Amino acid sequence: MVPGVPGLKRETPKIMTVPASRAFAPYLVYVLACRDGSLYAGTTNDLAARIRAHRRGSGSRYVRSRSPFTLCAWWETADRGAALREEAHFRRLTRRQKLSALASGQVFGRRVRNAPHVGGAGAPAPRRRRFEGEAMATQVQPSGAELEALTTEASQAQARIHTAKGDIVFRFFPDDAPRHSAAFVKLARAGFYDGLKFHRVEPGFVIQGGCPLGSGTGGPGYALRAEFNARPHRKGTVAMARSSNPDSAGSQFYICLDDAPFLDRQYTVFGQVESGQEVVDAIRVGDVMEKVTIEPLG
Repeated sequence: MVPGVPGLKRETPKIMTVPASRAFAPYLVYVLACRDGSLYAGTTNDLAARIRAHRRGSGSRYVRSRSPFTLCAWWETADRGAALREEAHFRRLTRRQKLSALASGQVFGRRVRNAPHVGGAGAPAPRRRRFEGEAMATQVQPSGAELEALTTEASQAQARIHTAKGDIVFRFFPDDAPRHSAAFVKLARAGFYDGLKFHRVEPGFVIQGGCPLGSGTGGPGYALRAEFNARPHRKGTVAMARSSNPDSAGSQFYICLDDAPFLDRQYTVFGQVESGQEVVDAIRVGDVMEKVTIEPLG
């Protein structure tokens, strides 16, 4: 009761709280590649939530008018003030200066993290790879009866990546990504991945491999139509890298070293590591996929 006011109860003041997961989250500057080729920069301390807002069309009028977009890169800053200053500085750069800075891996002295990416704009161009002195024919993506058969097989199979550090085994999600699952099975069966290297390692984020050129710019000679799905990006997730064109995935894949919800529904998730995550964690740039085999689920 409030003293001197009969019948009136004292209300306990409500204190606004910030979730612990966000209270200490670092502020980031993030960069989106928009449909028209422009680069948009923003700041946040919850990248996954910000990307979801942009997808809903409530993140920015600029991005909303230029969707679809692709998360291009991001970097951590000291605090919100620093993030806002660096965002403003980055926006003042020319497009060429922005691309050059992101490609260098350093922006304003800070280390840049790039999203899983296939080099070059648009879909990968057809490539040929030499194998034991012979020219290997450009690969053809599965279709028709072959696609159906490989998709059925993928539902009962797992992939095993043999490396000098041990094996990585992952299962497929053909119900969510039939083309990507079938394409991986076909490439593995053809020996496409044997001897290729992991050309990219982002500590705490992803490892990436599957480029026949070893540079991140190559592919199998075709591009897969996107199969974005509800599978989340968590530790051990296997998904296909792509360029800014959603329908540009080919042979390059990545495996998550930690949860990455800000990538959800932007890349095609087609598998999940079942064993050998400790091998994934130990992979370094240049480590070789000695052989990739397809075997029955164990």
